[in-house]
Amino acid sequence: MIRKLKNIVKKIQLEMNFFYDYLLFKKYYTAENKNKNNKDALRSWILQDKHRIEKAFSLPEPRPGFGQMVLNRLSDNLLAYNTINNKDYIYYIGVGAIKSYEKFHLENKFSIPQFYPQIKEKFSDDFSNRICDMVGYRKIQKIENSSEIFTFESFSDARKSCRNFDYDKSKEINEELIFSVIDNAKNTPSVCNRQHWHVHVFSGEKKNSVLSFQNGNTGFTDNIPFVALITSDLSAFYTVDERNQPFTDGGMFAMNFMYSLQAKGLSSCALNWCTSFYHDNKFHKLGYIPANHRIVVAIAFGIESDNYITANSPRLETSSLYTIHK
Repeated sequence: MIRKLKNIVKKIQLEMNFFYDYLLFKKYYTAENKNKNNKDALRSWILQDKHRIEKAFSLPEPRPGFGQMVLNRLSDNLLAYNTINNKDYIYYIGVGAIKSYEKFHLENKFSIPQFYPQIKEKFSDDFSNRICDMVGYRKIQKIENSSEIFTFESFSDARKSCRNFDYDKSKEINEELIFSVIDNAKNTPSVCNRQHWHVHVFSGEKKNSVLSFQNGNTGFTDNIPFVALITSDLSAFYTVDERNQPFTDGGMFAMNFMYSLQAKGLSSCALNWCTSFYHDNKFHKLGYIPANHRIVVAIAFGIESDNYITANSPRLETSSLYTIHK
């Protein structure tokens, strides 16, 4: 009887945790038309759309005149942000995306799209701020690893998302190399050292099938040689309070995996798995991964093209990223 009561209590706890997470996310997440007067919500939209502009620069074949909807939304959000907050770092890197858009078209001898001048007119007075020039793109000069010059700072700073791989060179990547990458990444900490993660590596038609379920590879799908799905085994968890641990541990492993790729001279690009329950279930039904494996993130990887272009992706000011509680 006592055991039955305990099982009932556990089921109730599971459901209460589910509704707690649901209500918290529902209350604070920011849909496009929600929280428009909230500084933090606007900040997130500005950073997201700034990245969408920068990301497009780094594709194998960037399309001229792209991004009208994104630029219009970025413009509106910057104006709204400026009404409730002084022009700050976030504001200027948002404006920097608008400035770099024109630079990209001019440097590539593309015609400036008709919608752009109206947007530029609203912000051109701010183009001279030095922060704006932190946004944009640049050619990557690969740094050869050397124990004499290696620091974690230089190593982490050198890792950039690659969206332009050399497909032919990437054929040199074999199972032995992939094994060594995972072997280095497995030192990641995990709850009670359960090491519940798994790496599913796809190439060829199965790789294309995986990418068809992922919503962030437009413009370089055919350029990706390999994609890895980092998963967590849900059967490794014992209590309802561990519901977020698959993503916590899986996320740490994913970062180690990308650093390990970099240490082996390979490039990567993290791809979200932000998909609906319907598509996630549909993908599982393909049988590529076990039903009890929860997908944490997808990672495209391979050997980059010579002098590939990468987004600058300026980081937030360090002072905005921490709070010391005394």
